[in-house]
Amino acid sequence: MEKDAPNRFKDWYNELCPEDQKLPLDWKKLDNMPFQKLLVLRCLRPDRITIALGNFIRNNLPYGPEYIDMDQKCTFADILEQAFDDSDPNTPIFFILSPGADPVKEVEKICRKRKIEPGKGFFTMALGQGQDEIAKRRIEEGNKEGHWVMLENIHLMPVWLLELEKILDAYSAEAGAGNANFRLLLSADPSTGIPIGLLDRSIKLTNEPPAGLKANMKRAWTYFSKEEIEEKDGKVKSILFALCFFHSTLIERRRFGPKGWNMMYPFSIGDLRDS
Repeated sequence: MEKDAPNRFKDWYNELCPEDQKLPLDWKKLDNMPFQKLLVLRCLRPDRITIALGNFIRNNLPYGPEYIDMDQKCTFADILEQAFDDSDPNTPIFFILSPGADPVKEVEKICRKRKIEPGKGFFTMALGQGQDEIAKRRIEEGNKEGHWVMLENIHLMPVWLLELEKILDAYSAEAGAGNANFRLLLSADPSTGIPIGLLDRSIKLTNEPPAGLKANMKRAWTYFSKEEIEEKDGKVKSILFALCFFHSTLIERRRFGPKGWNMMYPFSIGDLRDS
């Protein structure tokens, strides 16, 4: 039996998912000691350690699935609703943009649900040269009247953001002075020019695809509401499911760098929606 050990370990080593297989011989008892099994996997198959660690957290830690799966089963609209419930006039919602992401449309959907008309109770403006005073006036009006104000691409004006931080500090000091319905939304590309204080006080959201084909499939499918899917014809449902699977496959291939795609196409959730 011991003489056969090298071949048994070689068979285990060549498994596609060795973390899910029992170790050979007496080592199989490590199935009851998952952390020790992780150490063996780290030595022999380090390429599988990330997946194995995810399984370890999911199966062995309290509330483990919540740390690994997080909000994969939620649509971006659901997450945004939760963020709005947690926000207040002094706590902006900060969208860290990923390629192809467009949070404005999702915010407009929530506005309409809450009977806030874009252009009347919800105002958007893209920051750039000469827009600082206009943005300042819009924020002051919003704080007074209870509007929602969204400033896009704030990374283009890093110097003015220090003034924005002071404006929000002043509103915080005047507790109860402004309108409780006022909300400030910000969006920016990842940038080192965003003041730390502004980031700390904000609820930060991003829309990066998760890792794994299954997680991407869940994310793609839950992007469409249950009502929206149910009202479609059976053939259209099948086509939509196939489209979500195709989209998830495209996203997952990006993990393999130039072996997956020779260019870093975004394949964003917006591409899926438009398709």
